[in-house]
Amino acid sequence: MKIMIHMHKKNNNKLLKRIIGITATVIILMAAVVAIIFFHLMRKPQIKLVEAMVNTINSSRESEMNQQYGTFDMGMNMINGSQSFSFEDNSDHSVDISLKRSASDHNFLAEAGVDDKTFKLYANKRTSLIYIDDMAIRIQYADNLITNMSNSQVVSLLGIDSDTVYSFGTAYENCMRMAANNYADINGDDIQTDIIQKTLKYFFNMEGTSEGKQTVVTGDSTQDCKVYSVIFNVDDFYSYLDDCFGTHDIDLQEVYDMLDKYIPEIDTIDNTVELVHDIKQFVDEMLDGRDITLYFAVNSKNELVKLYADHVSDRDMSMSLTFYGDKYTAQSYEFTVTDNSDNHLVIKKRDVSSDGETGVVFDVDISAADLMDSMKPVSISASLELRLSGSDAILGIQVGDAVFRKNAEITGYDKGNSIDLAWSGDSDGSMHIGCDSGAIEKPEYRDSLDIFDTDVISAYKFIKEIMNR
Repeated sequence: MKIMIHMHKKNNNKLLKRIIGITATVIILMAAVVAIIFFHLMRKPQIKLVEAMVNTINSSRESEMNQQYGTFDMGMNMINGSQSFSFEDNSDHSVDISLKRSASDHNFLAEAGVDDKTFKLYANKRTSLIYIDDMAIRIQYADNLITNMSNSQVVSLLGIDSDTVYSFGTAYENCMRMAANNYADINGDDIQTDIIQKTLKYFFNMEGTSEGKQTVVTGDSTQDCKVYSVIFNVDDFYSYLDDCFGTHDIDLQEVYDMLDKYIPEIDTIDNTVELVHDIKQFVDEMLDGRDITLYFAVNSKNELVKLYADHVSDRDMSMSLTFYGDKYTAQSYEFTVTDNSDNHLVIKKRDVSSDGETGVVFDVDISAADLMDSMKPVSISASLELRLSGSDAILGIQVGDAVFRKNAEITGYDKGNSIDLAWSGDSDGSMHIGCDSGAIEKPEYRDSLDIFDTDVISAYKFIKEIMNR
């Protein structure tokens, strides 16, 4: 009996050891597979680019504006959630502008007042309202908008063709979904998540290579950097566009066939579908089917200091994004695109900090003479500056010969959430910037009308009343 018990215990020990051995082997094999995948993934230059770009952006936390007012943190909060902006001034006319967006509540409200006329746009998950004074036009954008427009008596009377209905309906719905942070399609799928996943897949499938260590020019200095390259393949890019935007009730090829009669001028883009169509034509015009090799340089702090491509297509285009701050990498940057026909786009940003003053300045210079045969010559210069010193502030906006510049006062700020400015003198005004939208209430109206679900007579009377007010 004792022998049988001993043998039983011995067999159990053998079984336990075998189970432990098998389990350990499986764990080791799984760890090896994960390690191989992780090692392969981490070797991809795209990973290096994303990591370095994040580090460069995060260097803005070191700015004096963020240290004192939390401007960087506020910007990140605005991107991730809610936004609030208001501006009012009575220089030449009484102007009042306000934008509020609560991503979590799926509410958006834009208001504009010029003298005694007010306009508002409100959107939630399914409905939008366009206000003119105290009258409101309703458009159910998330409830088969294109079908409602196609069956509308008003649309039929106006003689609007099916192509225009599709174009307007798609454009309006996309804009309202973005405004209200509502990306669910009619099947309940999250369009935003789907596009992000497809974008990441496309990005990480790009061919990438390490180019080794190089000396890179950044501003007025040089840095020893590790340089990587990724190849932008035109055909893969077109497949990506079709994959992303050829779903969610958008059949790109059919739309392309419908839009053959339109001239793809940049200033006539009406909707996402047409935009994608024009992107393809623009890429064909610029690259002539050729791939682009994008290079990026990473410094010893693992920060992105330069992203560039040279000698692109027969136009000999060059493009670069260079970060060259002294105190922190993102303190200054310059984005430049040039070609062999003197077309150029230059965007410069610099943080300023001297004599107790801190601020940011943006400069834009555009010159485009012949990017596309149908494009009219364009020449624009613009700048935006915000300088803060104690309780004083300078706000300046310049576009061409038009200049708006105010000596303002910081009337209050909640670090990382909002900042308020006010000015007086030749005009009184104020500005609020923040991520503190709070609860957004739907504005009240005296009367409203669903423009695509009403008869012609009712629509005529309603519009006539608005026009006569």
